[in-house]
Amino acid sequence: MYTEVYMDIVNKCNARCFYCKTGQSNLSGYSKKIPRYDMDIEAFDRLVSHLLHYQIITPDCLFRIYNWYEPTLNPHLPEIINYMYDRGLRLDMSTNASVLPDFSKIHTCKHYEGILFSMPGFGQKSYDRIHGFDFETVKSNIRTTMSEIRQKGFKGDAYINYHLYQFNTDEVYAAKEFADEVGIRLHTMFAYFNGTRGFSEYINETMPVEMMTRASKDLFFYFVDELLKDKEKYDEIFKEPPSITLSEFCNILPGRGSNDEDAVASIFDMHSAKEVEELYESLKGGRDPRFERVHYWAMSYKLPMNHLFGI
Repeated sequence: MYTEVYMDIVNKCNARCFYCKTGQSNLSGYSKKIPRYDMDIEAFDRLVSHLLHYQIITPDCLFRIYNWYEPTLNPHLPEIINYMYDRGLRLDMSTNASVLPDFSKIHTCKHYEGILFSMPGFGQKSYDRIHGFDFETVKSNIRTTMSEIRQKGFKGDAYINYHLYQFNTDEVYAAKEFADEVGIRLHTMFAYFNGTRGFSEYINETMPVEMMTRASKDLFFYFVDELLKDKEKYDEIFKEPPSITLSEFCNILPGRGSNDEDAVASIFDMHSAKEVEELYESLKGGRDPRFERVHYWAMSYKLPMNHLFGI
């Protein structure tokens, strides 16, 4: 049985990150053509009941309700959080902190394993360049979120996922001061091409000159080749429990670099954990051999870069 599920509960994100698949969709206007979907409690109950009935997941499975989209945009989030506690499930959530859920409707946060706040820097200029939010609002929302969930029993791991770009390295110390003030961790990691063609284009040296020029001013590349030089070391660092990745429509995805457009099957067509395992195993044969390099690069988000700043 699986102990972890990664999934979205909505099909929208409100950020406009240039190097992210959903951000590109927002920047191009393509996302406006897609009808909004918010998973409600009935749909979530159907999913959980199916997974538990067929013993696809463990009774205390950890639901990481983030992959591509912003969970706080779903107005049913408080009900889903309460439902998970009632069913004995654990919760992990990522948010850009642009929107606050209705905490008055959340009964308890004792089942939260963790919460991470994704930040593209620590100043309005960085936010104008990536997320597009009001920076002071984001800080206020992080403070409020931590105060509210602690009052409701949160004891899990809370941290800022600070995406390092070349233009925001001078803001790291201010971010650390803020994290210390709120009582959460700061995890600095190199920003990368998130679900866009950038990974493969860079590796295959087919990236358009205009894109390469921009990326060379924003992203860090020096560490990429080093990841494959000591694969055993990084395999251990990047090791994760077997997990299922689902779209907001309960479709099985090949991995966390995919959204519903890449769905391979409905979870409701699976009637055992073994069937899911066999499906995932069958997908490995069709992978491009260059996938390995992309995989290590994508997993580099687990590598903390705090040591570069002596923190």
